[in-house]
Amino acid sequence: MAQKGVSPIAILKSIYRNEFQWSIVKSFGLFFLGVKIAQECIGMEVMPSVVPITP
Repeated sequence: MAQKGVSPIAILKSIYRNEFQWSIVKSFGLFFLGVKIAQECIGMEVMPSVVPITP
């Protein structure tokens, strides 16, 4: 008989239950999310320049 493969859901549950592996997955995920957000914000002015009003 052929062995059944391990389902992706079982792998995710295993990673979630292991505190170290889950911490690594979260860290990498948030890092890549931050990189993607930074790439999308290139050229965006966070605070527009303020021109003083002279009378």
